Amino acid sequence: MDYFKKIFKESIIIIIISSLMGLLSGTILSMNEKIIYAIPIILLILPSLNSLTGDICTVLTSRLTTHLYIGSIPPKVQKSERLLQDFIGLLITILLSLLVLIILGFMIGISTGFNIINPFLIILIIILTTLSLFFCLFIFLLISSIYLFKKGKDPNNTLIPFVTSLADFLTPLLLIIFIIIFI
Repeated sequence: MDYFKKIFKESIIIIIISSLMGLLSGTILSMNEKIIYAIPIILLILPSLNSLTGDICTVLTSRLTTHLYIGSIPPKVQKSERLLQDFIGLLITILLSLLVLIILGFMIGISTGFNIINPFLIILIIILTTLSLFFCLFIFLLISSIYLFKKGKDPNNTLIPFVTSLADFLTPLLLIIFIIIFI
């Protein structure tokens, strides 16, 4: 029962924050619907892009926590071979997943008659959004995992729901910012 209470105490606040971030994300999308509707292929790809970023960050959080618990990375921010291997592996995974997502998105868009304006610019925006999020969230998760681990808390209980919501919030926000900048 004590373990249940610990998980509940560590998770409840972050779940409430995650729910609020979801509301904020929906608000940002609804406030910028003209921008999103101007490029319908983005609307088609956005749910998968949200999922991709959140899923990769969940895997990263889990790997970081495991490394900290088994001692394969020290609980301080520093370069390590293990961390570099995880970074490169997840970067390759996200790039390959992104490639498949873009190809499928464009195939579905073309087959359903979406008007695809300047596909190379759209691909650039999607890649910039995803890589920016990946690099920023990698650093954020590394620092946060180490901090929570040192505080005696399980980073999985806090960071997994938080980073999923954060990715769901930041993905459309960055997409809209890059669309405004480039189009």
